Amino acid sequence: MPATDPILPATNGVIRRSGCAADTVAEAGAVSLDVLAARRARSLPPGVRYELKGVAFTLPPVRALPVDLPESAGGDTAELLRLVLGEEMIGRMAAAGFTLGDFELVCEDWRRRNGLADGTAPLLPAAVRPGGSR
Repeated sequence: MPATDPILPATNGVIRRSGCAADTVAEAGAVSLDVLAARRARSLPPGVRYELKGVAFTLPPVRALPVDLPESAGGDTAELLRLVLGEEMIGRMAAAGFTLGDFELVCEDWRRRNGLADGTAPLLPAAVRPGGSR
């Protein structure tokens, strides 16, 4: 096999695509996903601002959450929402008279806007969770 490919130019570890920033190859066989991850992050929808009973808050897209946060919630959307909002906001909601039904409404709308079907947890598949089956 020849040392160089007559069709592809030498890249010195940098692959350039028309109209894209460079993806770098740190070591043989390793591909940097930094450019792709940044592109995906930019393509996420903006957070959704909710207002209810005089309390306003913004929820980010589920795919923008830290990877360990859904696991901390144990698959429970309401618990995930509590972690995202924080105890201070939950206290403000309670003081404003939020009911469990109100909270459920927020959970349902957030799930719908993130393309999560009812009854599915916003978690990574078990195969990619820490300690999950491979």
